[in-house]
Amino acid sequence: MTPTETRAALERLALQPSKAMGQNFLVDRNIAYLIVDAAGLHSEDTVLEIGPGLGALTELLLEHVARVVAVEKDGRLCEFLRERFGQCQQLQLIHADALEFDFVPVAPFKVVANLPYAVATPLLQRLVDSPARPRRMVLTVQREVADRLVAKPRTKDYGALTLFTQLYYEVRREHIISPRCFIPPPAIDSAVVSLRLAPHPLLEPAFEAPFKEYVRAGFGQRRKMLRGVLPKSPTRVAVTVDQVEAALKRIGVLPTARGEELSLAQWLLLTRELVAPAPAEPKQP
Repeated sequence: MTPTETRAALERLALQPSKAMGQNFLVDRNIAYLIVDAAGLHSEDTVLEIGPGLGALTELLLEHVARVVAVEKDGRLCEFLRERFGQCQQLQLIHADALEFDFVPVAPFKVVANLPYAVATPLLQRLVDSPARPRRMVLTVQREVADRLVAKPRTKDYGALTLFTQLYYEVRREHIISPRCFIPPPAIDSAVVSLRLAPHPLLEPAFEAPFKEYVRAGFGQRRKMLRGVLPKSPTRVAVTVDQVEAALKRIGVLPTARGEELSLAQWLLLTRELVAPAPAEPKQP
């Protein structure tokens, strides 16, 4: 929909876009094409779209895939979408809050969505942690969220969200989007990110919960050394200062290291060492 058509639709619905619900409507068709193209869609795919709004992406998705499951929280927008797309058999429109929606029955699926900015981070975490983890996601999010997803160690954006996402997904920032591409324009730049599910698990299931607990503790007080915060964290695998220092030494990291200094690979090694340390080599006679 053009900017003029979008404004007319909002006026007809008597809908004042809600900042609390993250309602910024995409009006740049070139960006919509870019988002859909980045998803690498196939005719047999099922796509989950969260927050379809006025259907800017929905229209294109229906041209490419077998089924679109669109979850919209705003009842007025649901009615508009039903009217716009009529009896389209490919579209399953669900009036629900995506933060409470059960993704499992939709699987296997991909996600293509302009996430509502107000809840973009918790929505992403729900998708990443879902037992029906999507194979591929292409998402429009705030640029600051995109920066966190692709961040490197020793940078201000690097944190728990980075590691929890990269544990399962290969993440790329595809494109920066100007506020002018939306009505109303958000106060910040946006970005398109693509997430491809890693072909093989990076961590054994038994280590996942301790990994997340250690990471939360390490970044909860990010300026403090790991040997000072991990022993005090309420993890299911309790550790001592000596154990943390010994584990850091075994993986080749200084005992004074902070959480933000460790790469994902080093965090994985540290978790394994703390949960199930390798047996010590026998001393030579």
